[in-house]
Amino acid sequence: MRRGAYDPGSADRRRESRRNRGGLQFPLGFHSGPRGVPAFGHLDAGAKAYSHDHRLLFPRTLRARRTSLVAAGLEEARSAASARPWHFPRGAQLVIGFEFCERVGFYSMVSLLALFLSASRAAGGFAWEDKPALTLLGIFSGLMYALPVVGGWIADRLLGHRRALTVGGTLMFGAYLLLTAVVFMTRVSPVEAPMGLWSIPDGLPTALRSAYVSVSAGFWISIIALVAGNSLIKSTLVVALGDTFSGADTRREPAYAYYYAGINLGGLVAGVAAGSVAAANGWAPAFGVSAIAMGIALVAYLTFGHRYLNPRAPSVQGKSAAAAPADTAGSGVRLFILAVFALLLLVYSIGSFQLWGTMSLFLERSVNRHVNAFEIPTQWFTSIESAALILAAPVFAALWGALARRRREPDNLVKYALALFLGAAGLLLFANAAWPHAGATKAGWFLPALGIWIQATGEVAAWTVTYGLVYRLAPQRIVSAVMGAFYAMTLGLGGYLAGQVGTFAEHLGQGRYFLVLGVATAAAGLVALLVRPGLRALAARKSIDLY
Repeated sequence: MRRGAYDPGSADRRRESRRNRGGLQFPLGFHSGPRGVPAFGHLDAGAKAYSHDHRLLFPRTLRARRTSLVAAGLEEARSAASARPWHFPRGAQLVIGFEFCERVGFYSMVSLLALFLSASRAAGGFAWEDKPALTLLGIFSGLMYALPVVGGWIADRLLGHRRALTVGGTLMFGAYLLLTAVVFMTRVSPVEAPMGLWSIPDGLPTALRSAYVSVSAGFWISIIALVAGNSLIKSTLVVALGDTFSGADTRREPAYAYYYAGINLGGLVAGVAAGSVAAANGWAPAFGVSAIAMGIALVAYLTFGHRYLNPRAPSVQGKSAAAAPADTAGSGVRLFILAVFALLLLVYSIGSFQLWGTMSLFLERSVNRHVNAFEIPTQWFTSIESAALILAAPVFAALWGALARRRREPDNLVKYALALFLGAAGLLLFANAAWPHAGATKAGWFLPALGIWIQATGEVAAWTVTYGLVYRLAPQRIVSAVMGAFYAMTLGLGGYLAGQVGTFAEHLGQGRYFLVLGVATAAAGLVALLVRPGLRALAARKSIDLY
């Protein structure tokens, strides 16, 4: 027969051929989703367009396959709908709420610490010089994020998550109460010399020595107790949240997003609350905000924790292969990849921690914070960071989602590079604001505020993907310890180094100091892009997903 001519029996032969092959090509009415995953929103409509007579043409295996695809689409829709916080397990809601209150306490305290230590005795402070105040802030911040590697190991191997959170929360609550009492004693003490030091100042009357020793001892005990309590809480909360979901539950990642939002909302509330209370009532009531917030978290946890969280370490019980990799030979590669991400985030953290030290002192002393007759409290600027984090998170989520639908979502290395570039931009804006400040003229408040906002958006780009990345790649038997180690390498070491390099601001001048930090942060962003091809190739050989 001539090619292209009509053949009355051709349709029957094609139909019979498809029956023999066990399948039939037909339009299902769905489109390809991100990374090749079908988007099933139109599947039912496309399927219903076929009449009963058409279905007779489909083999049974194909109809079963179509039914399974419909079920998968409906299950995906149900999972997406249940990714709202009120649909999370009760244990997940408890952990997110606990972290919110704990962060209110922590950020209230840390936003006040450097300012209180350097405030004059007439103003009720300790009257320390800037260098020891920044050094202590750096050591304290470093230990708060470094020792969770030890606390995570204790939670995994000895106490279990529930007991670790109980002990840690009790220590932090008691420490905040003691610190509030110490600050109040400083306010009423007649001692004019700098207070809170390890050694008693020379020439102090004997009658005041006991009061001085009480203030100093109480201050250092509260600092040590805060570090110890936080070490048990920090990494344990992250793992406890992940373990409230089953291995393949798609709500885990949204839960981490809400967990991160709780941290930022806590920082926002803390800056406004602590700053307002300090301006109106002094240092002691402001530090009391931390005790109140931690008390609420502890009471809620003691009331409901035994109902909704496992008593022993669930990180070695509840995680399936779908949620975390097995302890295989690839664990070394996974840990190496996490170490690379940690080093990049370390550079960003050194710049971001300036907000609690040199940036706060610059804002307090060298910035005109007046808006008409109202003077903006310095602590409110720390809330700008939290507000930016809260508002930027859904923007980045929408951006990554839109790119994913077009199969153009960047991997986590690109997201880290973006975070570093944004952090550098914020530091450079601070440098620009500080540069003209020479003498009596104070800088305006807008550029520092904009710098804080832009720098904070970089944190969103990095940290919103970090929790899930560490949870997926960490060996399941030591997941809390690995999370603690990641905190130690990024926030712990970053906080300590931020305090150490902050002492150079006096010698370099604040403008040059922020400029050097900005350039170094931008250079780290370039390094992230340079190592990306090699790291992706290494990850591909071990079937590791960097998205």
